[in-house]
Amino acid sequence: MLRFAIPANSQDKQVTRPFKGSFYAVDVPPYGNPQPLSISGNATHLGRFTGSMDFYKPPISTFYLKGTLIAANGDEIFFESYPILSYISFPHYGKLSGEFEFAGGTGRFNNCSGVVKISGVFNMDEDYAKWMADGWIKY
Repeated sequence: MLRFAIPANSQDKQVTRPFKGSFYAVDVPPYGNPQPLSISGNATHLGRFTGSMDFYKPPISTFYLKGTLIAANGDEIFFESYPILSYISFPHYGKLSGEFEFAGGTGRFNNCSGVVKISGVFNMDEDYAKWMADGWIKY
């Protein structure tokens, strides 16, 4: 009889890793609240990715985002955020900042956690936002 030794916790041990990425989001019709957006970009642990998010706007709530990032192999990361929007020209364009919190996922990101700081810009006349992220992810 053959027996194979598999280290305990080899599949369950989560490791904290640095996370960096660039993100680009565009509005997807229909326009409303929440506003659906399509996301694309490139990030550590994901490579080139796609995804989607819902952007909730006042007065229904404070600014709030929740969404999913999808790696090329189909693994997903779920996230949420309360971004800070600083208008340069109200209500057309400005800067965005804050944090994204990773809260679970699929595949290798099952039960992941993490926080990244975000910094970028948005332009509501052209229906896009882009930002950089820097922080950590544990999976």
